Amino acid sequence: GINAEYGQAVVSTQSTGMQAVYFCSGMLPEEEYFHYGLAVPCYTHFTSPIRRYPDLLVHRLLAASVGYDKTYTELLDRNKVHEWCENLNYRHHQAQLVQRASIALHTQLYFKDKCLDEDAYILFVRRNAIVVLVRRYGLESTIFLKSDKQSSVEFKYEEEKCKLTIGKVTLQMFDRVIVQISVEDCSIQHRKLRMKLVIPVIPGVSVEPIYVTMGKDEHIPRPDTLKP
Repeated sequence: GINAEYGQAVVSTQSTGMQAVYFCSGMLPEEEYFHYGLAVPCYTHFTSPIRRYPDLLVHRLLAASVGYDKTYTELLDRNKVHEWCENLNYRHHQAQLVQRASIALHTQLYFKDKCLDEDAYILFVRRNAIVVLVRRYGLESTIFLKSDKQSSVEFKYEEEKCKLTIGKVTLQMFDRVIVQISVEDCSIQHRKLRMKLVIPVIPGVSVEPIYVTMGKDEHIPRPDTLKP
């Protein structure tokens, strides 16, 4: 935006929730400059101009503000800078969507016609689900644990301890589990990577193992061979 005293234009980043956005500082009050992710009151890109266009724009803004370069006089027009920021945010968001779609597509192609049992770790525990990370592939997925078949099974969720007890089985953050990875092929246009719990065994939730890898050389074919 335009600094009323010095006539300087600055592009900053504002974080709303978890998504940072570019904005023209002259278009928003200072209390809205806060960057949530970095926990700083004000932040702007100032890195190599060969990396991203926002970085290049900041360099040009600084050069125009101190009178070093008068090539881009429109840089001192906050309405114009605001327009550029809106476009930067849109393009950045579209690039993120393309990246995620590309990762999802190639992941599904890799796991097509495959059904694998893999080592995983619990990242989060929810009231009726766990979020797991398969380190080998860098994949995260939510596994829902409740089903109609286990209406008699008692669920005990302890939010402060990040712990969920289902019958005699207790699940906590960072616990090691075995999950089964496959591609759900119910619709050719909406294929999804699906993970199911193998170990620990929870009636009505866990599935039979196909092939379980518990380390470099140790292979465990059945869940009942695992020690509690």
